[in-house]
Amino acid sequence: MYPIFRPERLDPAMSSTVSTPSDSVNVTDLNQSSQSSSSLFTFEEVVQQEYKHLSKVHPKPKDTPSCMQLFQLVMGCNGIKNHVTNLYREGQMANCSEKWEDTKFCMSMRTKSPEERREAWLMRRAEWWAKRRTSGSSEDVWDIRTESLPNYPPPPTRFIYNQEKKEFVIIPSPTTGSQ
Repeated sequence: MYPIFRPERLDPAMSSTVSTPSDSVNVTDLNQSSQSSSSLFTFEEVVQQEYKHLSKVHPKPKDTPSCMQLFQLVMGCNGIKNHVTNLYREGQMANCSEKWEDTKFCMSMRTKSPEERREAWLMRRAEWWAKRRTSGSSEDVWDIRTESLPNYPPPPTRFIYNQEKKEFVIIPSPTTGSQ
C-alpha cells in the first residue's frame, strides 16, 4: 500500500539528481544522503517534511483510508497465507499489531470532523515514516565501493572445441601464457 523507497524523500539539496525515475541516479550521492539524512535533520524536522509530503499525496479527507479499509488490512495480515509467507521469509509469524493499532486509532477518531481525522492520520503516518527514515536500515551494512576491484572482471577466456577429445579447450592468452 505504501512505497518503500521514494526518491523525493531524500535531502532537498539532491532533488535534482533523483527527481524522477527516468533521471540518472548517482549512487554515491544516494548513499551519502541515506547515511546522513538522520544526522542532517532532527526527528521533528523529518516529521514536518513527511507531513508536508503526505499533505500533497492526500489533499482531501476522502484520500485517507477509512476505518473499514484499515480493518481489512488487519484481516488480510491475520490470514493464513500471510502468516505462512512471513514464516517462510522471516522465520516467524506475521506481526499485525501495527495494523491493529492503526485501526484502533481510526476508530478513536470517529467523533472528529473529517478534516481533523485527516490531520491526525497525516501526523501519525508522518511520524511512522520519520521513524523509518531516522532508524537503521538493512542496507546500512553495505558500503558503496568507490574503486573497482583490481583485476576484476578477469580477462576473457577464449575456448575452442576439440573434435577428437569432444571437449572445450582453453586457448592461452598472449599476456598470461598457458593456463
